[in-house]
Amino acid sequence: MPGIFGCVGRRGKIVDSKLASKMADYMKHDEMYISEWIVTPGIFGAVELLSSHKKSNRAIVKDASIIAVTSGHVYFNDACENRTQGPSASMSEKMVKLYKKYDLNFVRDLNGLFVVAIYDEENARIVIANDRYGYCPLFYSFNSNSLVFSSEVGAVLKDKNVVAKLEKNAVPEFFAFSFLLGDKTFFKGVNRLKPATVLTYDIKTDKLALLRYWDFKAKKPDPNKSLEDHVCEFSKLMKHAVENAVQDRDEVGIFLSGGLDSRIIAAFASQTKTPAITFTFGTKNCLERKIAAEIAENLGLENIFYEIPSDLIKEYAKKVVYRSGGLIRIRDCHFIAWLEHVRKKVDTVLLGTFGGDLVWPLSLSNRLIGLESREEIIDYLKEFYTSNVLPVNKHKKAFSTNFFRETEGAVEKNLKLTFEEIKFSQPSDIADYWEYRNREPNYIFTASQYINWYLETRHPFMDNNLVEFLAFRFPPHMRRKEIFGMVVEDTFLQRTINKNFPSLAKIPWKGFPPNPSMGRILYEGGRRFIRKKVSPRLAKLLHRKIGNYTEDYRGYDEWLRTGSKDYALRILLDPRTMERNIFREDFINSALKAHMSYAEDWNQLICDLINFELLNRFFLDKSQE
Repeated sequence: MPGIFGCVGRRGKIVDSKLASKMADYMKHDEMYISEWIVTPGIFGAVELLSSHKKSNRAIVKDASIIAVTSGHVYFNDACENRTQGPSASMSEKMVKLYKKYDLNFVRDLNGLFVVAIYDEENARIVIANDRYGYCPLFYSFNSNSLVFSSEVGAVLKDKNVVAKLEKNAVPEFFAFSFLLGDKTFFKGVNRLKPATVLTYDIKTDKLALLRYWDFKAKKPDPNKSLEDHVCEFSKLMKHAVENAVQDRDEVGIFLSGGLDSRIIAAFASQTKTPAITFTFGTKNCLERKIAAEIAENLGLENIFYEIPSDLIKEYAKKVVYRSGGLIRIRDCHFIAWLEHVRKKVDTVLLGTFGGDLVWPLSLSNRLIGLESREEIIDYLKEFYTSNVLPVNKHKKAFSTNFFRETEGAVEKNLKLTFEEIKFSQPSDIADYWEYRNREPNYIFTASQYINWYLETRHPFMDNNLVEFLAFRFPPHMRRKEIFGMVVEDTFLQRTINKNFPSLAKIPWKGFPPNPSMGRILYEGGRRFIRKKVSPRLAKLLHRKIGNYTEDYRGYDEWLRTGSKDYALRILLDPRTMERNIFREDFINSALKAHMSYAEDWNQLICDLINFELLNRFFLDKSQE
């Protein structure tokens, strides 16, 4: 995928120059990429999408005694332009100028999503930094002989000094949370750079240091501002964020769903001078398709619908696991079958990443608001986030006896460690901070990285000014309307649409029209209850799918019973899988049997089991040969 890579020897050791081509070849994957590197006392390189390279944005620059390599996109403001070389300079050139002027504070105020590595010969140090939110991944190993880093885990493993060994405590975490906590990967000695971090390696003293340069703070909403005041402020910020995202593009794509985040992005994008095409993905009769088509037509934008094929898992599982080092779940890659088709139409797409969790933070939970102690909050989050795949209380039945004994208590221990850096006292601030610093970068942002394999992505909701508004200043109680435990209106975003785009105001959201009547709420709630409770029971009784689940545009549960069934059974019933002595054979068999017969829906677990098995085959089995 597009990104950076590099390696420098410790204590004067020379890095084998052949490592550069090995790391580049691993990250390139196919002909849509181009790579370049510089071999100094170490290696500094980058891999770019060919379309980005053609725009002359030099990823690597050498300026006297400094080498810089960058990936991502930064919106440099006028003040920053005046301090650098002007708007025609590349991001790497601007980074060098800022570094010379501000030293380790050079990325503190940057608005964008990026990763940068600098070799400073004069000061004999390596400096690596990422964006505030940790969207652009960076993995590194500080081993006995080298500091090696890359935007892909697998490229780090190309260094002969890094031996691929399973981090066993990562396994129960992955199956409990669907992501890994903290800075760990599946490999011992390979870490992920945490968000808003500057890593420095002093070559003379052989010391590595990590410095956080920015952080989230406690909410301080203005009690004197009305909902309309906040809508006005948000509208200005969103308009500016979308304009920034499209300003240097000839044309953009927008991934348009039936929700409000992408709807708002598409609406503001339609008002710019940059042409836009919208793309919608889903099962054949999904509700997303109908709503997205109506939105696009209303905005005068083209909408292209792609039906997600049932053999998705069979066709793309290997690619997803190999390229991501197991960190991207197969179950999160539902657009992948059509991204090459999208790339033939546009090379940049806008996504609503981070919007949902900023507008609807975890702190809105009534249960959480009533908690008092930090221990209660930790227990709540463990229950909230580990209930979907393999809850901790089921690990003893799932894992082999020996593996369970080795890893017992690791999830709870590691979860508590992630709270040690949180200095807040209010439950809402604690919960939101944990989510922004753990779940978002390690799961939500990671899950979307596969789109970057094919396309350059822009994320308006991750504009610094928007994040600070939604995370710090906007009061939670103004965000949504809830009746009988059902969210029936996203009040804040709906008001924003009503104000700026009245023609969109009547288009439904999640089956509810704006300002739904009590009758409509009861009707829609009843339909959902029946679908949720009755349909699975009928399917279990008749051993077949019942009805059309149009509200979910994905179909993993059914794909595993149709187009990807044979593949899933072949992987998970293979003797190699069964003999790893990590999962109990009877547990895997029972999950497969229950799912295929419609007795239970184990699609998330089955997909994650495939993830883990392929991880072993690609990276761990080979290292043990």
